[in-house]
Amino acid sequence: MIKRLLLVALVIFALFAGYRVWQESRVGAGPVDVAVAPEGPTREIAFVSNAVGGTVSLVDIEARAVIGELDIVPDGRRVSIFRDFTQGLAGQRLIERGGGLNYAQDTDLSPDGRTLYVARGHLGDVAAFDLASGNLRWRTRVAGVRADHMAIAPDGSRLYVSGTISDRLDVLDARTGARLARLRTGVWPHDVHATPDNHRILSASLGDMQEEDETARGAAADGDDPWPYQLTVYDAATLERVSRYRFPRGIRPFQLSPDESLLYAQLSNEHAIVTYDFARRAIVERIDLPVADGVSEEDWDFEAPHHGLVITPDGATLCAAGRASDYAALVAAEGLELLATVPVGNAPSWSAIGADGAICILANNRSDDVSLVDVEARAEVARLQVGRAPKHITVGRVPESVLRGVR
Repeated sequence: MIKRLLLVALVIFALFAGYRVWQESRVGAGPVDVAVAPEGPTREIAFVSNAVGGTVSLVDIEARAVIGELDIVPDGRRVSIFRDFTQGLAGQRLIERGGGLNYAQDTDLSPDGRTLYVARGHLGDVAAFDLASGNLRWRTRVAGVRADHMAIAPDGSRLYVSGTISDRLDVLDARTGARLARLRTGVWPHDVHATPDNHRILSASLGDMQEEDETARGAAADGDDPWPYQLTVYDAATLERVSRYRFPRGIRPFQLSPDESLLYAQLSNEHAIVTYDFARRAIVERIDLPVADGVSEEDWDFEAPHHGLVITPDGATLCAAGRASDYAALVAAEGLELLATVPVGNAPSWSAIGADGAICILANNRSDDVSLVDVEARAEVARLQVGRAPKHITVGRVPESVLRGVR
């Protein structure tokens, strides 16, 4: 009798589990349309990822106002074992124990301004949202237990997503979320960019942050082993690795010069910006930026005293987020000359810029606001309250017809 009851219980559980897995697999409204340009009148919007709040705030740059907020965890803040067994069983809990809550690590906007893609940090996935309705269209698990930074192809067809702890870069179909490829990277990939001509993908790695110093390992690595501090370059058409470059420390946010001959980067545990020359395969310039009195390692997280770097469209000026000392650093790209430090909110952790290069927007992680800095005037012109723990900013143009549905 007991065996029969156990068998019945197992059958019921199997049926329930199967139903729940089926339920989870059907979350989302389905594929999105991929178009290369917006239709009708548009407005320039900064999408601010609120990592702890689980939302994305929409900031109208010209109006200097928050015009709406998108819930990016409508499917829940905890991953169940039926949705993803590994992430639900232990993955999310383990990564949150070391890094806190993070539901919104990065965003990208479709070229037509209608779909927002979100790398959902410790949920370990990327999700697509229809901006007009706020509906979740699809979600896709990525490599490892943490979805990190990502980039969208200029034509809007693909997403390139760093799976930090897995040493992999996932290539996703932006329309359906299907995984097209999984590329090998350096140790713990972080920031990633697609070049404007859609010819190359660049992935930068941090090295294993659980190790105190991987410099020796980086020097000794050979063959095809991933280097701890590695910039990897892929051919966007074939997805083959075409080159890689060694750095002395973990590579944080980076930018390319307009002619793509130089790379500007922030490095782990440094209050600095460096210029890397691809032809010479070497760092050729460096600027050490000011450190406020009394600042120590307690004033920054994740080995990143500076985290956030953007370049004006003309390639003349860098705007860097000085996380530990609470400023925006405006630096001339040529010669890395400091032009100004502009006081902003608490712990600026990302920077982005409008299409005309006039306004640099910074996400102040600990004061829950964003700062708008006038690049020419070298002054903060607005500070706007957003959601809890803003972490990343994407700027793009959105049709006014779409914005009418935003709340």
